Amino acid sequence: MDLQKVRQALIQNDFIIFASDYGKKVVAESWTKRLSKQVKQLSEFKDYNNYNIKTGSVARVVDVDLDCKEANLLADSFLPATGIEFGRGSTPRAHRLFKVIDLDKKDTRKFYDFKGKEKSMLVELRGNDHYTMCLGKYDNGEKVTYAKCENPTEVQWESLQKNAALLAIACVILRKYSAKGSHDDYLRLMVNTLWQHKVDKEDCIKIIDTVIKAHGCEKCTKENKLAKITATYAKDRSEQMQGLPKLAEKYNWTPDEVKDFKKLLYKITGRDVLPVYTNEFVDRICYMMKQKKYYDLQDKEMYDKDSIDVKYAKDFKNGKYTPLKFWKQHPDRKVCVDFSYKPATEARFVTVDKKLMINIYEKHDLEPNSKVDTDIYYALVKHLIPHDDCRKHFLDWNAWIIQNKGKKVRHGIILQSDEFQLGKGSLYDVNRDILGRVNAKKIELEQALDKGKGYLINSIMCLIDEAKSTGKWEEKQKLINTLKIIISEGSVGIRQLYKEYSESDTCTNYWINTNHRDAFSLPPNEVRYWVYFCEAKRNEMMLTEYHNARFNHNLAAGVYAKMLDRPLSNFKPNGVAPHTIYRDMMTKLADKPVNDYVRDNFEQGVFPFNNDLLTTVELLDWLKKVPRVRVSREVDVANALKQIGGIRKKDCPVRGVGSNVNIWIIRNHEQYKGMTAPVLGAEYKGFWTEADRS
Repeated sequence: MDLQKVRQALIQNDFIIFASDYGKKVVAESWTKRLSKQVKQLSEFKDYNNYNIKTGSVARVVDVDLDCKEANLLADSFLPATGIEFGRGSTPRAHRLFKVIDLDKKDTRKFYDFKGKEKSMLVELRGNDHYTMCLGKYDNGEKVTYAKCENPTEVQWESLQKNAALLAIACVILRKYSAKGSHDDYLRLMVNTLWQHKVDKEDCIKIIDTVIKAHGCEKCTKENKLAKITATYAKDRSEQMQGLPKLAEKYNWTPDEVKDFKKLLYKITGRDVLPVYTNEFVDRICYMMKQKKYYDLQDKEMYDKDSIDVKYAKDFKNGKYTPLKFWKQHPDRKVCVDFSYKPATEARFVTVDKKLMINIYEKHDLEPNSKVDTDIYYALVKHLIPHDDCRKHFLDWNAWIIQNKGKKVRHGIILQSDEFQLGKGSLYDVNRDILGRVNAKKIELEQALDKGKGYLINSIMCLIDEAKSTGKWEEKQKLINTLKIIISEGSVGIRQLYKEYSESDTCTNYWINTNHRDAFSLPPNEVRYWVYFCEAKRNEMMLTEYHNARFNHNLAAGVYAKMLDRPLSNFKPNGVAPHTIYRDMMTKLADKPVNDYVRDNFEQGVFPFNNDLLTTVELLDWLKKVPRVRVSREVDVANALKQIGGIRKKDCPVRGVGSNVNIWIIRNHEQYKGMTAPVLGAEYKGFWTEADRS
């Protein structure tokens, strides 16, 4: 159609038109760009601009936007003919303008369907303060084209809204039309559904007839269906018949699809007495019986009844209902008992012990990608855990948790390294990238021991970083017993803030990183921990490559794919942790009371720990005389000195002791740091007095 004629028609119809820059995305970025200049005369149109019609009560114009292929196909059967139709080249009649006599201040109406997991727009009635591009180019280069550009048809708002709703329902029915099985059965259940939801007989006939023609099914004749519709509508309302539940079950409709179809039905049956956003309000608000408050699913906050009414009052200002009054009378309102964390399903609502719960699990949006190079991940794992059997168990443990979200492995893992920043935490960070930060937590040791344990109710995996008990041997024993219960049990006692103590299910799996070999006092027969000492040195080049792959090349997506494909038939999540020599070593190191004795006396400055310099050979002789300290090896004494910050100087010649003595500097380190072994050996005088020797 001639561009000049289109411009002339737009001006003659008294539309409110604004210029903007080219490109739909640019237009949508800000209102200032979109409303850069109002056009009132034909001479003000420029070839290099886009132009937008303002819909709403001022010009009394409404744009019916056909947002799916089904709507474009079926629209002529439901919408009145109008003089202005336009769109892009592929859908030249997707926008239809109407003059609405009684528009007043009607808001935009949107008719949704669910397509997969994404909300899909079917039809949109653009009312007050909406803008539709009527001239110009889209980002893909397509121009706005006109099928008609004369005068818009005058209609009433309620009539237009009802026809749009009928069109949206027909779109869903056509979209869901059975490709397999009996078309007759599908349409029978659909007719029953329309009847049960009090759709008028004439409207039902129009919907079913239009869908049959569009689908082109030769077996589904209009006459046959008309007779069946007439028979259905002649039945008594008290009569039971299969409808939407059976339809959803037989043709695999999701709960969300059922819910959205009901919303469309409400729009033509009078149950949708308020604007569409009130239905969205019902969808996002849930009453929590245990908390005796209202929970907003969108902003994840609790509100009392007064707060709810205040928060949403503006959305209901033109209605006869308050927010809660509307919520209480709505058939789709949700009442739940409590919250639950169920990573095994993405459903927002779950049933636990026959009680409806809100599932607070938040699925991470990372998708596995087998094409991503993961060599650097497995190289770092091998660098830290070179033993084949141990490395296999470590990878199996991680893979099983990722494959079985919401289930527990009945043992945790402990990774130890003498060096800091070796890369243990970097391996865990990939798990966080895969599972999401809200599902894979990092906590301090104090949080793990906290009586509240609130973190346990909403995590798949948890890293306790730099775990080190600073207390007595008895306290270390208490610590390991506490963690033992947390790791192995399916439920634990939890006291959340402002809530009573309760027993809660937990699916949290534990990964513990530490730089201390004596971090925990493990009993000799402990089977709930898999322990590995990482003896590697920090590889700067490898870590740089690793972090580059993680941040810049989507390493986690590749690891995710590998973890999902990893065979785990021999992995036993409910079995005991495989034995390692490192668990035995941790048991021996942390179970020695000598560590407590040395630390306590050092902190108090008790002889001989008031000295700057000590030797393990003389200190061992001293400690053997202390009744409660059971120690027989120099290496145990050395470990005790190391844990109080002692620094060893090798091969020092000490008169009366030996020529290759290890001297430990436990105080005033700066004073002795630069001394050579001979000088330090000469400096050392020993701490034994004659009285001590006797």
